[in-house]
Amino acid sequence: MHGVSSMKPSFECLRCLLTIRLREVENSRASSEEKLETARRVLSLAESSFGYEAELTHLATDLYNTLTTLLPSVVDYYKKVKRELNELAIRSLGLHQDYATGLDGPSRFRYLVKLSALGNLIDLGVAGHNHINPEALTPGLVEGYEFCIDDTVELYEAVSRGGLRVLWLFDNAGEAVYDTLLIREVKRYGNTVWGLVKDEPGFQNDVTIEDAALIGLDRVLDRVASYGCRCSTVHLEKLGDEARRLVKEADVVVAKGMSHYEYLSEVDLGKQVFFILIPKCPPVARSLGDPKCQGKIVVLRKE
Repeated sequence: MHGVSSMKPSFECLRCLLTIRLREVENSRASSEEKLETARRVLSLAESSFGYEAELTHLATDLYNTLTTLLPSVVDYYKKVKRELNELAIRSLGLHQDYATGLDGPSRFRYLVKLSALGNLIDLGVAGHNHINPEALTPGLVEGYEFCIDDTVELYEAVSRGGLRVLWLFDNAGEAVYDTLLIREVKRYGNTVWGLVKDEPGFQNDVTIEDAALIGLDRVLDRVASYGCRCSTVHLEKLGDEARRLVKEADVVVAKGMSHYEYLSEVDLGKQVFFILIPKCPPVARSLGDPKCQGKIVVLRKE
């Protein structure tokens, strides 16, 4: 996999996790006493759980679930943000659809992959990352954006033959709206596409089953389901029966975003996985074999 190394925790990961969690506490509607007690609980959990052998997506899940159990208003904040991001993305979708229609098959596919990847910049869960507004995603920006790792041809060759059961692992609100154009293209080749989204109340600004209904993912996908657990990614030991069955029966997995990469790059699903993401922090970029990958498009095939 292009010299990809193991995704081990670093000091920067701890700083990111705590920065995001404490920002959520600060922005909640809780009293000063509740904020202080919640922050103390989160810091205590991080102190006892973080280490070189820690699995970051499990730790992120535990910290977020602890925080939102104590401060439910954080979930309300993300619901509002997600609704706004989805609405902005939906308003701009026609612009990209019209542009892509004028391209030939391989060029159209490549454009839609890049658009899907750039949607990954709509992310509130990475410290130090200024997420992009969907209105700023113009065709010119998409066409001019650079790759760091580009296995787009391999993805195209896999799906253009048709007859595959493709499992799509969604990431952020707004981003998922742009995914729909690429999913329609994948289906146009004669493939079946299933989607997995987060359970309510969700994880940060990731798409939940409620969001999926609001943006019409059920009309685009052949099947949409939730994980069956309050997890930041598809933690195999915690998935519900339906999600586990979809993972098992899929021929190919398309995994959007950093958390899926962080977890699945270390897990063997016994099938091809295509990661589509933009690394937004140095540790993920370094694990991909090139620190310069940060901020660039990564389309990576894992056998």
